[in-house]
Amino acid sequence: MRTSTYLLVGTVAMASWWLASRDAHQTSLSNRQQAAPGYYFQDATLTETDATGHTILTLTTRHAEQDPQNRTIHLREITVDYHSAADAEWRLRADRGSMPVGADVLTLRGNVELYAIGERTTGAIVHTDLLSLDRIHHIASTANPAVIEWPPHKMSARGFKLDLTRRTLALENAVHGTFRR
Repeated sequence: MRTSTYLLVGTVAMASWWLASRDAHQTSLSNRQQAAPGYYFQDATLTETDATGHTILTLTTRHAEQDPQNRTIHLREITVDYHSAADAEWRLRADRGSMPVGADVLTLRGNVELYAIGERTTGAIVHTDLLSLDRIHHIASTANPAVIEWPPHKMSARGFKLDLTRRTLALENAVHGTFRR
């Protein structure tokens, strides 16, 4: 009876070891497949042009990496020069951002700044923590709090839409400001 008990315990132990090692191997393979990066760039400058070859967007980033699961491109330390029309040029800066592959919207997060550059600058700077840049419709927007500064004036609002071609700003709600002469 003792021998059969040892045999039974030994069989259970061997089966447990085999199942555990098989699961560990499966988990190891699964982790390796999930960890495989799409691609990444360090200190990259990406340029987007229209059909005639004119530059629409120049994006400079400290680090860009593609998520292998959903193919979204994640960016860090971003500067974007955006040309929505011949006389409408904008600069955007942010701590980080993302853009799904094939999407027309670039999302910027963390210390986002937006201001006009070039000859027709107004000196106004928009600050927010989240901003979406629709590259097809040339609209920058957020539903988050934003501050618009053009010294010595300052205005805050919750949400806005800025038409980058027409240079028109629509503040959504909770608008407050100070204006000095």
